[in-house]
Amino acid sequence: MADAGDGNIKVVVRCRPLNSRELARGAKPLIRMQGNQTFLDPPEIGSVQDSKRATERKTIAFSFDKSYWSAGPRDEPGYASQETLYNDVGKELLDHSFNGFNACIFAYGQTGSGKSYSMMGYGADKGITPLTCNELFTRVEDKKAADANLNFTVEVSYIEIYNEKVRDLLNPKNTGNLRVREHPSLGPYVEDLSKLVVNSYDEMMTLMDEGNKARTVAATNMNETSSRSHAVFTLLLTMKRHDVDSNMDTEKVSRISLVDLAGSERAKSTGATGQQLKEGANINKSLTTLGKVISALAMASDTKKPGKKGGKAEDFVPYRDSVLTWLLKDSLGGNSKTAMIAAIAPADYEETLSTLRYADQAKKIKNKAVVNEDPNAKLVRELKEELEMLRARVTGSSEDVFDPKVPPEKQKVTYQTRDGKIKTVTKAELQEQMESSEKLMQTLNETWEEKMERTQEVHKEREKALEELGITVEKNLVGVHTPKRMPHLVNLNEDPLMSECLIYQIKPGKTMVGRQDSVKPAAIRLSGDNILEEHCYFENLDGKVVIHCMPDSVTFLNGKQIAPGQPYKLRSGFRIILGENHVFRFNDPEAVRKQRDRATAKSNLHLSVTAADLDGGEGSPQTRPDSPTSSADAAEVDWTFAKREAAFARLGLDPTLDNLPDDDLNKLFEKIAKVKTMRDHNMKPSRPESSMSMTFSQADDVWSEAGRPFSSDVTDDTSVDVPQSVGSPELDGSLVNVQNQLENRLQAITESSTEAEDLKVEKEHMEHQLRLVKTQMRRLIEARARGETDPGAVEFEPVIYSAKQLRLIRKVLDRWRAHRAFSMAEVVLSNAVMVKEANIISKELGKDVSYNFTISAGGSLAAPVSAVDTIAGLDEFGDVADPVLASSTQPSVAVKVLDKRHNAIYTWSLDRMQQQLGRMRNLTTYIDRPSYTQHFSSDEPFYDTTPSQYSFVGNALISLAPLSRRLSSTSTVPIFCRYTAEAIGSCRVDIKVVNVQLSAKHANGSATSTRSSSPIPGTVPPGTKIGFYLTVDSVKGLSSHDFSAVHLQVRLSSFVGLLESEEVFASPAVDLDASTLSEVRFRRIFSIVATSKVLAHMKEGYAPIEVFATVRPMYLERLERWDEMREQKLRPPPAPSRSSPVSENAPTLPPMRRSETDFVVTQNHDVVAWLQICELAPDGQYTPVPVLCQSSLDPGCFSLHQGLQRRINLALSSNSGQQLPWIEFTKIRIGNVRLLDNNGRVHESTSKAMVTLPLMKDQVLEFKPDGTGHLAAEALWDTSIHDSLLLNRVTSVSQRVILQLNWAVAVDTCADPVQFNMDVGVAIQTRDARPPSRLMAFLGQTKILSKSSSLFQVKLSPPLTRSPRDLWRLDTSEKYVRGEEALGTWKPRGLSVVQDYERLVSTERRAADVQAIRVVLTTNPPSPVNPDTLAWKADDLLKKSVALWQKQFGHRGEIILSQDPTESDEPKPSKTKGGIIADEGLKLISETKLIPRSDANGSTKKGHLMILTDASQNIWEKRWFVLKRPYLHIYSHSNELEEVGVVSLEGVNVESDPHKEMLLGKPFSFTLFTSSNSHALAAPNFKELQSWSTKLDPTRLPS
Repeated sequence: MADAGDGNIKVVVRCRPLNSRELARGAKPLIRMQGNQTFLDPPEIGSVQDSKRATERKTIAFSFDKSYWSAGPRDEPGYASQETLYNDVGKELLDHSFNGFNACIFAYGQTGSGKSYSMMGYGADKGITPLTCNELFTRVEDKKAADANLNFTVEVSYIEIYNEKVRDLLNPKNTGNLRVREHPSLGPYVEDLSKLVVNSYDEMMTLMDEGNKARTVAATNMNETSSRSHAVFTLLLTMKRHDVDSNMDTEKVSRISLVDLAGSERAKSTGATGQQLKEGANINKSLTTLGKVISALAMASDTKKPGKKGGKAEDFVPYRDSVLTWLLKDSLGGNSKTAMIAAIAPADYEETLSTLRYADQAKKIKNKAVVNEDPNAKLVRELKEELEMLRARVTGSSEDVFDPKVPPEKQKVTYQTRDGKIKTVTKAELQEQMESSEKLMQTLNETWEEKMERTQEVHKEREKALEELGITVEKNLVGVHTPKRMPHLVNLNEDPLMSECLIYQIKPGKTMVGRQDSVKPAAIRLSGDNILEEHCYFENLDGKVVIHCMPDSVTFLNGKQIAPGQPYKLRSGFRIILGENHVFRFNDPEAVRKQRDRATAKSNLHLSVTAADLDGGEGSPQTRPDSPTSSADAAEVDWTFAKREAAFARLGLDPTLDNLPDDDLNKLFEKIAKVKTMRDHNMKPSRPESSMSMTFSQADDVWSEAGRPFSSDVTDDTSVDVPQSVGSPELDGSLVNVQNQLENRLQAITESSTEAEDLKVEKEHMEHQLRLVKTQMRRLIEARARGETDPGAVEFEPVIYSAKQLRLIRKVLDRWRAHRAFSMAEVVLSNAVMVKEANIISKELGKDVSYNFTISAGGSLAAPVSAVDTIAGLDEFGDVADPVLASSTQPSVAVKVLDKRHNAIYTWSLDRMQQQLGRMRNLTTYIDRPSYTQHFSSDEPFYDTTPSQYSFVGNALISLAPLSRRLSSTSTVPIFCRYTAEAIGSCRVDIKVVNVQLSAKHANGSATSTRSSSPIPGTVPPGTKIGFYLTVDSVKGLSSHDFSAVHLQVRLSSFVGLLESEEVFASPAVDLDASTLSEVRFRRIFSIVATSKVLAHMKEGYAPIEVFATVRPMYLERLERWDEMREQKLRPPPAPSRSSPVSENAPTLPPMRRSETDFVVTQNHDVVAWLQICELAPDGQYTPVPVLCQSSLDPGCFSLHQGLQRRINLALSSNSGQQLPWIEFTKIRIGNVRLLDNNGRVHESTSKAMVTLPLMKDQVLEFKPDGTGHLAAEALWDTSIHDSLLLNRVTSVSQRVILQLNWAVAVDTCADPVQFNMDVGVAIQTRDARPPSRLMAFLGQTKILSKSSSLFQVKLSPPLTRSPRDLWRLDTSEKYVRGEEALGTWKPRGLSVVQDYERLVSTERRAADVQAIRVVLTTNPPSPVNPDTLAWKADDLLKKSVALWQKQFGHRGEIILSQDPTESDEPKPSKTKGGIIADEGLKLISETKLIPRSDANGSTKKGHLMILTDASQNIWEKRWFVLKRPYLHIYSHSNELEEVGVVSLEGVNVESDPHKEMLLGKPFSFTLFTSSNSHALAAPNFKELQSWSTKLDPTRLPS
């Protein structure tokens, strides 16, 4: 056994010799050692070693476990070498480790005292660590050679604690700071620390050398190679022993920690500076914590000594104050055998005294080390030792000799226990203890296989016992089955799944049945109506079971109520009904088995079996019950059988009813239930109740389920209510007539089911109208609460339509929505400039992609994606699919992307194109700002995130009309390209109907029905299940020069209409380089249920066969070239006039560009709003209040005073000048008061009303010579009218009051005033509050302004034109975009894309209809009509036909869409002097957007520039310009407090050349052209000119 683990930390002291530095300064040794004592002498007075603490002038003595003198020569007798230190400390450490204890050695001392030398050694003088490792492997080999059942493994880890950070020295990848964690049982450990397995001393030394090279060392005054870090070298020794006797593996694990601490040092003595000084501070911090821990542990050890007064109940030890002490927690006062080496220098009095006192404290610490082994293995080992001792005492010894005649109970045996106690027991007790120990030992030594085998045996015995009770346990599920021998009752339930779930065993003797809440004893307890406390009892005598009924109890046997006092013998299969609800079947397994054996034996002997034989030959007086035995099989006896049997017996019905087949009877029950349910639902009091319903209410049977609400769902054949209604005594006639009447009534109700649907639709419509009325009323109430009384508000009147009208409205709307040619033409023309700009940017950046318009078809072709593609599984997510395109009204305008980099074609919605265009602009806008552009992907705006491998190239359209008539069809269908509207190939489509399964209503469900319900031949009734094969093959026309791989695809929604979750079926892709088109095939069988909606879709719908292909570059180039040629065809040169004939050979000039003033396009204007709040000053003037602005993201907060009159000054400035011809402010409103707290939360207020402010009469309107426009107004504001506490009280610090400011500006070209909205922040102060200090603005980032600035973008859009003559005015393709010269003659697609789509739809649908009509006519040829039969009505029919043909519906003429103005006979509209068409009726629609503020570091460039403010007077002014893309801000001064203008850089173009400088008369001048204005600027020098030109237009090529 291992020795005890308790004991103090072993502390040894080692003194090194004087080093060269100490010899150079003439130091003398101050250390003397005698035995285990160490003496510290004071230095001589006045010597270099003298210090303040040495004034005590006395020798101090210390006593340790060992004192090693290594300061003299090596041949000195008392010299302590490395070997001496190892023999005293290292070997003892190894002894503890091999006994299973944790062990630790750490060296402590000042810098240069020899710690690393003692632990690691230098050169040939190896320290404790290498010597211990060497001895470790030597012992391992010796022990393994001596014991073959013993095995060892050694793992090492090496960490460095530097600056309170842990670093792994053995793993170069773990360069970061490792985290220290603590486990409840394992103690502190380093997370992710590498533990390497070593097999030899050389391997360990190699790892140690590599770790030492990675340690942090530095030179100080005290040591040239001072360790700047703590190093912990840990060995994990695992000893595994195989015990042959117990066949068990035991394991001991010991951890050996060898710690080399960094030197404790004083900054003055070491001479450390800079980084080394910081390192020294951290080193001293960890060592100071170590000192605190040692001190706390020493005090704790002192308080535990006997005779000492206890200190605190719990002494706190600050282990976690440093990483070093946390990791050494077990080594210091924990589970470890620990030794400390105190290394001291002989000449440094202060440091040596500190180290010796440190060590003197450490020797007081007590550790409690335990053997680290498996508790189970320890128990086995101790039991084994105890057994050997007990066996020795039981067999007898030389000390105790007993007479054999003395019984063991009287023989006394004395022995010593494991803990050393002397115990006296009898020999019998000793034997019993030995037997119990042997059993326990045997249990512990039992293998896993033996335990499993024993468990299986117990499990089988338990299953066998449960089997007798009828309980099975299989696969963790407990099941109940019928017992094999015991007679029993099983329950029957209306739900078949609940039948035979309850089993009541009838044990030998008497089994009483009673109520569940009865106090009387009962074996079977039931609840419910008509169950008595003692209801009945079963008697089981010699395997024969009889039932006795108690008085007044309701008990039925085989449908007949039994009388009390009379026994009834039970046979297997008998039905028993107890009370109202409890139905059972009696089973007697043993009787059935005997009966089967007898019948088998007698049939083998060819003997007849009589009834007496079957009864067992018994002549009991209790022969059989009065109820007849049913001939039904036991398997057929269910709840319905038992209840119906009781119903027939109760009501005494005609036995012919029982002869009716079960299927017909159940169907009749179901139909009667439906009739009653519909009658009860309709609640028509005028209809007289039938005799059948009267019997329903008059029936009062004790076994019926009266009053149970009948479900409106389909009733199953186990319902008991239905037989009651059928079983009326009045029905004496044949049931056939009744059945036919019920079927006819049910058919009428079913056919009128559309009425119920209509009622549901009308109900939803009325609820919707009610919600609209509530919404309108809420708006009116809120408007009145805000003080808005608009007399022009239109009262909302709800409109109620019938279901028929709603269907008609929906049909008309759907039909008109399909005719979207005009609205699509408007979209194409108004968005042409967007597509042109995207192509310009992609061409400038060389992205190999082009964009153009296309039409996205409706239905399944809205956004087709290949199912074979690798990303097809993601198309339901937003990152792949285009949700806007899929959900928009179809057909709709989309953008076709010809991706020549990835050889793909895909479509984007216009919304997505707009988003991508914004990202494209960012690439050019911030091209000179790498800090911004690093966040932008250079490719993402131009392509799909993951481009498709297969592109949608076309489809073949088939009509579903033949399928709706159950007709098979085979046709050759052209494949049309969706982009060119031309046929690119063909395929054969074969639809073969293989299965038509009619619904139950139309399938002649009853054989006795006289009414035929089969549908008309050639039609498909609702609910029919249709199965058909779809085969697509014989694909032709697709060239391998255009496509490299092709596959076909069909969607389920193409056949059944829109689905919530789409299913796509694709054919395998065929590589055209390795195969031919003939191998492209699609074959699949479909099985669909034709509901009314599906049938409506099939009668009028079409199914596209989608064609996907991997396109080649040649195909993409041809598509791009086709678009250009298509536009050139539509725009021929103008025809020559008649008066001047032109020769055919004369060259034709390109058409003249029309003036941009002829077009009505969307306009974008940037408007700056400057807001001032002025308060009444003592001098009677209104002065602006200061605005405190925290940062460039802060719009500012106005500092207002309580109780002063205020005015709001609002000034607008636009760089567009007269392009935005505003007139005046029409309204200014303010309100919606809220509170913004210091946490950024906005608190709503009750004062939400918007108050209209009175405007002063004088408004300033000015259009300046530099092309800018200004508008200013002043309004009166009284804050008391808001009645808000937030505006009346003083606002707390760091809080603001937020108000909503709204104003409207009348613009000459707009139909309604332009609305602006913004939030204003104010802070209410006391009346005598001082203005904010300017010093605050000087020291911090806070700016004190006189006004706040906000930037708005105003978008003026033309209204939807309803005249085709004015459609060309919406064309934006002629609008100039910077860089459009690079496109050459390319133009975006115009109205031709809409015309091509309409031609495509008309052509492919007409082709599909022709094929469908051909199939229908071939299958059902028209029957010849006798002309004589029509003679009498031929005239009327002819007149009616002619009248219909003469009628005209819809538009009387075809709407011609043209992109060019048409010359008509009408007078042309007059033009103004400016060339703008004087069309007073055409007004624009406005939309405003507040531009969010940019970040604080957003300015790219700042500086002074000269700007030409008046060209006529040649006036130049100096301004401060700040570039914050995409805007250029203009300030009066460089302090950026007063903003005077903002210039938008959209479409910017910078030009500078000597000719313009001469023209402007300013050196270093340049011109800035934007989309709304132009400005002449001048830089102070040439360098600034180049810098500004590059920053303003980064895409500009250097001149």
